[in-house]
Amino acid sequence: MKLAVLGVGGAGGRLAARLAAADPDDRPSVAAVAAFDTDPEALADLDLPREHRHAFGTTARSADATAVRTAAEGNARELSRSATDAVPAAADGVLVPVGVGGATGAGAAPVLIDTLRNVIDIPVYALTVLPEPTEEEAAGVVANARAGLLGLEATADTQLLFDNGRLDAPEERPAEADAADAYADVNATIAEWVAALFGAGEAADAAAVGESVVDASEIIATLGEGGYATVGYWREQVREEPSFLDRLRSKSESPDGIESYSTIETSVRRSLFRQRSADTDLSLATRALLVTMGPPEWLNREAIVDARRSLDEAIGGGAVRGGDTPVEDGLDLTVLSVCAGMNRPERVMSLLERGQSENGD
Repeated sequence: MKLAVLGVGGAGGRLAARLAAADPDDRPSVAAVAAFDTDPEALADLDLPREHRHAFGTTARSADATAVRTAAEGNARELSRSATDAVPAAADGVLVPVGVGGATGAGAAPVLIDTLRNVIDIPVYALTVLPEPTEEEAAGVVANARAGLLGLEATADTQLLFDNGRLDAPEERPAEADAADAYADVNATIAEWVAALFGAGEAADAAAVGESVVDASEIIATLGEGGYATVGYWREQVREEPSFLDRLRSKSESPDGIESYSTIETSVRRSLFRQRSADTDLSLATRALLVTMGPPEWLNREAIVDARRSLDEAIGGGAVRGGDTPVEDGLDLTVLSVCAGMNRPERVMSLLERGQSENGD
């Protein structure tokens, strides 16, 4: 699925740049990338071409998402023009990375998405990054998160939820000067998972097309319109790097049926219950997608069919789609389980309630 990636705010801009840098050559999904911020200095630090960095509103830093939203609404025409120009005709959808704990992302991202609605007819998804628990101690973070979440609920087709608290964020809140480096590993994790999901059906080599292709329509149908979605991810090495002699002999070891079946079954369960982008009650999901990628001989068809049944059971019954992506020279088996169409997860509800309390509403 080809995406225009439009990062908003400091965290959103850094993540957009990381997604562009991580886009794999063999399965590219990023058709265009741009960043939007009220802070020109933060924009200047991004590894993006100058013409892809857009400053708007006041240059003064604000810790208040409401104030930033007002500034964004005052610059709606400028935002709309810049955002629309950043979405190429080849894009199947727009992905807006935003850290909702920050004032700029929480305040401006909903406005940017709303302006896009008037001029494009493709889905717009928010890649919503929740603040890490220790960040919530800082003034305004929870109130910003509340404003951002509510604003995105009203504008984005779906919020693809990532919780910093589950993605190896720093144990202590870093100094502002060190924040970008401190969260680099988190951004790398998010970029890896997102690239695997949206790039699954974008094989540059026709030989790498699976029996059941995960094309843009499958992802769009799974993510749907409204609600929250989470991604489960598990990657396991299943082959050793072949030696020079093995390459000369075209030698490769194939697993037996029991081994490949067991590996897929275990990987799917781990993607569902051990390594997810956010902690959610999967039974609340109404749609799901299972993507299995790896060496062709490891893509056990029986195991993949049974794994889809397991996913159906996990979400309590619903529309479950699936696909496979052969990676001819790959060493790893990768499984993604997307669960979508969920109402507010408990973590989101907690932020909304605490934000309301802080605001005195």
